[in-house]
Order: sequence, then C-alpha cells, then structure tokens
Amino acid sequence: MLSKISILLTNHHLTLKDISQSNSLMEKDLEDALNENPDNWSSAILSALSSSLNMRPGDLLELLDPVYSLKINDTNQMIQGIYIEDPEMYEQIRFVVESEHLEGWQPDEEDILMLLDEAINPSKEIKSEIDRIWGEENE
Repeated sequence: MLSKISILLTNHHLTLKDISQSNSLMEKDLEDALNENPDNWSSAILSALSSSLNMRPGDLLELLDPVYSLKINDTNQMIQGIYIEDPEMYEQIRFVVESEHLEGWQPDEEDILMLLDEAINPSKEIKSEIDRIWGEENE
C-alpha cells in the first residue's frame, strides 16, 4: 500500500511531515498507517490523508484498494487469467473456486496456480487425508 500512497503524495508535492503538521498528527502514526490495510486506518488518518490530497475519503479508499472481481471465462477455460487445459480439471477447479468465493475467498492468480499445481501433482498428505475421509464414509 505504501507505494500507491507514496505516488499520490509525491504527485501532490506532499510529505508525511507536511500532513502531520497540518493535521496535528504524529508523523510516526502516519507512517505506521501507510503500512496497514487502508480499511484499518483511523478516521483521523483517513481524514488527514484525503483532505491533504483534496479527495473524499471514500474516493481515496477506492483508489488504494480497488474492488475485487472474480474472473471466470468458460469459453477459454480461464480463471483469474490462468488457462486450465484439461476441461474436467477446469470444471473441478472452477467448482472449488466458486464455492469458496461464496464463503468470502478472493483468489488471485497465484491461488489459481496453486490449485492447478495441486490438481496436477497432488501432495501425499492431502491425498491420504481425502482417502481417509472417503474411506470412512464408504465403510
């Protein structure tokens, strides 16, 4: 997050010292906040940064943390831009991603690559756990 806000401050010829002095905040508090998720910023920090940048607080938050979207392309068998060659594997991974997405998971490209790798080269631990679970249910 630090890089995005740093670019904004640089473009507006502002320093954290300027903002801290004009808003009666400690510079260290501003530094600490910039290393956190903007959703965790105090109202004082958000107000100081947004007013110094001549922005509304909501506009600043949206600029720093754009809205997430799940990208699934059935025609090209792609999830989050990752192509999955095998149609059956694509459907299986898609099902997992959509199910978990409904529970709040926001997978990125790395997550999809990890799922694909696990589907192609399943780890022994996960395979034995699945076998154990299914074995107990089938008995």
